[in-house]
Amino acid sequence: MKRVPLQMTFFSQVHPVASTIYFAELMTCLLLFNHVGVALTEVIGLTICGFYYLGKKSMIGQLKFAASFLIMILFFNTLLNQKFHPILWQFHWGFLTYKFSYAAFLYGLAMALILIAMLFVFALLNQILTPSRLIYVFSPIAPRLAMLVSISFTLVANFILRFKKLLILQRTRNLDTTSGSLMTRIKKILHLFEIMLQDSLSSAMETANLMDARGFGAAKRSHYRSYHWQVSDWIFIGLSSLLLLNMIIIRLLKFGWSRSVTNFTVAFRFADSLPIVFLLIFFLLPILSEGVYRACQN
Repeated sequence: MKRVPLQMTFFSQVHPVASTIYFAELMTCLLLFNHVGVALTEVIGLTICGFYYLGKKSMIGQLKFAASFLIMILFFNTLLNQKFHPILWQFHWGFLTYKFSYAAFLYGLAMALILIAMLFVFALLNQILTPSRLIYVFSPIAPRLAMLVSISFTLVANFILRFKKLLILQRTRNLDTTSGSLMTRIKKILHLFEIMLQDSLSSAMETANLMDARGFGAAKRSHYRSYHWQVSDWIFIGLSSLLLLNMIIIRLLKFGWSRSVTNFTVAFRFADSLPIVFLLIFFLLPILSEGVYRACQN
């Protein structure tokens, strides 16, 4: 799926504060439930949104990383939690015994899916809430906090981009990090990280001095674009808040949640149907809003 430019989406018309509230509600939803079926629904909903807003290439990369992350968590969770029944398989090797606990497997699967969903949320947030929008949201409250939040959300993406540029530059100097023995490649990578760290520290000090010289935070900040609340913003936030309220009530009724690992005996319970329906609507609300937005545009 080809990524739709942000300027042509529904989120381009939504007020930055409304978008921030929606993503805050999105992260809250991820903390409400921990059953496997519910967590899988969250990942599916965010994957659909990811293909629409991030594009096919970016989302496939996210899914590959998520798959390796899932396998790692499942491996360590089943390795470190072997006492929970039912035990599906045992392996003896000398005095060592490995027990494959089905409850530990399901618990690890649920936790891994929730963490993957959180990573997908931050990927969408970085695409939709650009640094200028984040600064617009937080600068009236605390300008320095706005700058800190903006830098934090774009830190990883900027670091990867600069690291790729540095690798290309090093290849022009016949310093290829993919050649040589393992120790040689590790030394080359560590040398590049040392360069990146020195450059980051010097850039941070220079930025701090420039911001202080220009009196950043001493007065109200001006913005090159102004946003205004519209009826669509109230409708969007109203629907998302209503869905969140219903999910909080469902959580209080103990649907989609278990306290102990021993309660993870099945991947799906019939009681999970209610939170799954509300979560699917909530996570696909931007896609549904896109349809309404395009219908009104036409």
